[in-house]
Amino acid sequence: MLGRRSVRSPRTPVVPVTPFAAATVALVLLTGCGGEPVDAATPAPNGSAAFGRDRAALVLTAFDQADSAASVAGDVEALRAQEVSPSLDLSIAAVRRATYNQRAQPSFQHINPVFAVPPGEPSCFLATATLRLAGSELAPTDVSQFVLGADGQWKLSHNVQVTQPSLVVARSIAGRPATAGGAALDETSRRALAAEVFARSIGSTTGNRSLVVSSPLLDGQFAGGWEVYGQQLAGVGGAVQRTMDRAEWSDCAVAVPTGTLTFLTIHATDTLRPAPGGPATVRLEPQSPDLIATGQLKAISGKSIRVTRVETFVVLVPAQTVGTSVLGLNDTALTVTAG
Repeated sequence: MLGRRSVRSPRTPVVPVTPFAAATVALVLLTGCGGEPVDAATPAPNGSAAFGRDRAALVLTAFDQADSAASVAGDVEALRAQEVSPSLDLSIAAVRRATYNQRAQPSFQHINPVFAVPPGEPSCFLATATLRLAGSELAPTDVSQFVLGADGQWKLSHNVQVTQPSLVVARSIAGRPATAGGAALDETSRRALAAEVFARSIGSTTGNRSLVVSSPLLDGQFAGGWEVYGQQLAGVGGAVQRTMDRAEWSDCAVAVPTGTLTFLTIHATDTLRPAPGGPATVRLEPQSPDLIATGQLKAISGKSIRVTRVETFVVLVPAQTVGTSVLGLNDTALTVTAG
């Protein structure tokens, strides 16, 4: 969803939006749900007991029917039956934004999907599809991961729309076996890539810039939005610092001709404080997108404000790690607390 910034008070910093919203990137999140999640034991149309493309397609179709209906209705409780974090976090935030703006989210359907499924009895699988949105001429492409819960139900865990230049790469997962258990990348590579992606998202670097290729999405819109965010705060006597709390990699990944496609999730914290010589407190107004995303309807002020957030990236990692591409990303606030 596309958000806007506005600075209203000459005395205290008003932070009504996330850095990502300041960037001109509009991401339509899959939100809401209804009906029952798909049971892992659901037979394939051809009667086969093996879990492959046919059964993955059943999961996606059932998800679309259930999740789309509740997306329109804004049914958060039903949503929890279809999704888990980080997708669930983003979806709940989108429902709250729609409620605040007094408009329903559009119904949706995935069309022409392709899948990457691990062999055997998998606990996750990946899907790439075109997203048909009611009332919209846009038809974005997204990449999703579904995971199998302990209760035997399939739920959406990750969903990110990819940029137009990345469509061929995203669809190249078709028919390829996914790797389960997060074994696609070694731990050293994971740590280095997560650190560089986070640094680049705030216009910095770890010193190894070649790890991640430059892109308008990451270095322009996302990092550029962060820079504007800081400038606007400085204009009203405030300052913000973002730190990475932890990084997580998705359960499933898939090897395609140009590398490994997988999801990276970063949990971060923004700390807002008065700048030296500025006002005594910082303040978030009720119309702040971060407050709206967390479901808070009243202003918050204090000597500091902490905003926890989740950022999800779909990335393509070449065999030698160097030159990783960010194909798409999502961002939302999770909690806002005053100190």
